[in-house]
Amino acid sequence: MRDKGFLRREILNLRNCLSLADVDEKSRIIGEIFLNLFGQKESFLLYSSVNKEVRTKFIIDTLYKNGKVVYLPKYGDDGFVPALYNGETSMVKGKFGVMEPASTASSDQFDVIAIPGVVFGLDFNRVGMGKGYYDTMLKKVKGLKVGLSYQFQIVDGIDSDPWDEKMDMIITEENIYRR
Repeated sequence: MRDKGFLRREILNLRNCLSLADVDEKSRIIGEIFLNLFGQKESFLLYSSVNKEVRTKFIIDTLYKNGKVVYLPKYGDDGFVPALYNGETSMVKGKFGVMEPASTASSDQFDVIAIPGVVFGLDFNRVGMGKGYYDTMLKKVKGLKVGLSYQFQIVDGIDSDPWDEKMDMIITEENIYRR
């Protein structure tokens, strides 16, 4: 197993070196795979991508246009809570500068939950930015947990802590990993 802090620094450096064209192309491929697998489902908890994370705008727009129920994380007093997405014009800049729904309507049941990460292990562990916001939120919601990742973010295994939430599936531009 590999140390989370080391992996986070190493993979963030690689991710930051991606060109915007690479981010857009890889994200498009990952988005198409996601929609092919889950586009028929009804309720989703997605995320607003930042920096060079796998972009989710294409997925969000497609699902919303097709009448699906979409939630995005909103920062609250106890970390992230799922908030109902009502279109791009209903978004506001949140605490960390990330766009989030203005809505306070929430849910804890979803067909599919898409999760960002810095590193994903073939053991289905995940390393995020180190604050634990997603792990905390994932303990409170139910649904298929799907990590969205670039292929270079996949490693054999990751040291885990008791509070870490495992993914059920990881989608990259090259592979689909199922637990």
